[in-house]
Amino acid sequence: MTPSTAVALLNPSAGGGRAAELRRPVAAWLSRHAPGVSLLMPESVDAARAVLTILAPRTRVILIGGDGTVHALLPALLKGGLKVGLVPAGRHNLLARTLGLDALSWSQALVFALRSPTGPVDVGLLETDHTTVHFLSQVRVDRPGWVGRYGVAGWSVWVDGRKLPTGNARRVLLCNTVPQWPTPAPLPIELNDGWFDAVVVGGAGRWARWMRSTATPEPHRQGRTLLVESEQLLRLRVDGEWLAASRRVQIDLLPRALDMAGSHVAILDPHRFVDTTW
Repeated sequence: MTPSTAVALLNPSAGGGRAAELRRPVAAWLSRHAPGVSLLMPESVDAARAVLTILAPRTRVILIGGDGTVHALLPALLKGGLKVGLVPAGRHNLLARTLGLDALSWSQALVFALRSPTGPVDVGLLETDHTTVHFLSQVRVDRPGWVGRYGVAGWSVWVDGRKLPTGNARRVLLCNTVPQWPTPAPLPIELNDGWFDAVVVGGAGRWARWMRSTATPEPHRQGRTLLVESEQLLRLRVDGEWLAASRRVQIDLLPRALDMAGSHVAILDPHRFVDTTW
């Protein structure tokens, strides 16, 4: 990789604004170790997307931020055919955890993001009644609460056309990274296996014992298409960001759609990534 084929993009709003504090140390590090790599700090998502649209295909973009940063820029990254390296600096860093980057300091993660070979990872495409968005980490769909005096709002969950028993569960998680919320059992998460991991979790509380529905939620199901439909509005959270509620949610997997540094490494050794390795 030559210096001209990479650019660093810092999200000053990531981590509740704390990521902006990395501007000077990252700029100093790049000036010393990679003077050909520019550090940019766009003031808005639109400005960041505009930067990505003028980059040549296969340019490596080092994103300094969290899951929300990746989520906001994902469409532009995909459209431009860009490679991605990640330096975790957000409130939600599930993608970094899955890649093993959470064990690295920012300087170690920066070395890794710049130098590590990239590999393809899976991406999700979510469609609702109101919008269509890409995502990389995970989706949380919450069923509405109590309706009337006899039960909760009905909903249905299908994975690859097969209906799942949901019982009195209140939430379905679709994970492409290590989940943020508790699950009945550990999930075999891989970013590049061509599957997502779906799990129905949670109950309706202590009143559930009086409900007629006794179906047991399945702890885990892998698939490529998820469909959730409900009589009432479903609450949606995608890569840590809330979306407008919808009665219908469909998610399709886009296998190996994005090139990302670290997707080929099972376990990182932090001691390998120090400033002197540049």
